[in-house]
Amino acid sequence: MKNNQNYQYVVGVDLGATKIYAAVIDKKGKILGSTRAKTNAEEGFNQVIDRMFDCIMKAIESCGLTLAEIGAIGVGSPGPLNLVEGTIIETPNLGWKDAPLKSRLEKTLKKPVKVDNDGNVGILGEYAYGAGHGAQHMVGLFVGTGIGGGVIIDGKLLHGFNENAGELGHMILDPNGPLCGCGRKGCLEAFSSRLAIEKQIRIAAINDLSSTTIFKKTKSKYDRISSSILAKSYADNDPAVVEAIDRSATYLGYAAASLLNIFNPEVVVIGGGVVEALGNAYVKTVGKVAVENAFAIASRNVRIVPAELKDDSAVLGASFLAWQAIG
Repeated sequence: MKNNQNYQYVVGVDLGATKIYAAVIDKKGKILGSTRAKTNAEEGFNQVIDRMFDCIMKAIESCGLTLAEIGAIGVGSPGPLNLVEGTIIETPNLGWKDAPLKSRLEKTLKKPVKVDNDGNVGILGEYAYGAGHGAQHMVGLFVGTGIGGGVIIDGKLLHGFNENAGELGHMILDPNGPLCGCGRKGCLEAFSSRLAIEKQIRIAAINDLSSTTIFKKTKSKYDRISSSILAKSYADNDPAVVEAIDRSATYLGYAAASLLNIFNPEVVVIGGGVVEALGNAYVKTVGKVAVENAFAIASRNVRIVPAELKDDSAVLGASFLAWQAIG
């Protein structure tokens, strides 16, 4: 697949459990056009690939460009992944195994495609354009449907021996803890993700119907509780919601403390849809717990900060991959 060094634009794609977000990005990291769609992963891999293609094409058309003017595509995807082949080995939040993401997109788009873990591209975006700009040692934790994460050491992503380092959401905090979507017990994701928060709220409601009024904000008590509804109920001091969110932030703080001790980063970036909705109060709790539980030398002068790019961190990080794909 031939590459043209004179391309001015690439496309970054954030493939999430609930949404697909595609954006056209120039060499300065400016987003020129974008499109979003629901993932609907339960419909199967082929249908999601079709939606990704539609999103990419609509994003390109929205800024008056054509596919011929796009150099490459970068994709952030839930993992674990085979980075060489660009395949999804398995992903609990999408329900796929051995999904040939890179090859299918390359066949459809006739463009180079580079794939990496969604947590990795999130921290790449913050490293290149956001809260970690200028730092050489970073850790990122992104709280959404699941928990994404990534580690940068000496200005480079940590991929590890089998190229799947950075699955920070699956560090085990309590082997007797709640069941995670990956099938193991006590993962960070099982304590701190939006799904974990929702699960705890529902358990509280079952045990005591008066403990929460959050389901008055949804169309049905069976509907998914969005991050925006969580934020509204948290602001209203809904007891079950406050308890679930504080628990989420506390366990994320424990995880951050371990990461401080292991990697000694200069910046820890906390992002994702839940954090964007809840704001600085959530990040402050994470930082307080992290500092209290890490070695003093590991936390000295370390900045624990909210992500700056918000929903754009993954697509901007994915664009970083795309530029790498064309040299």
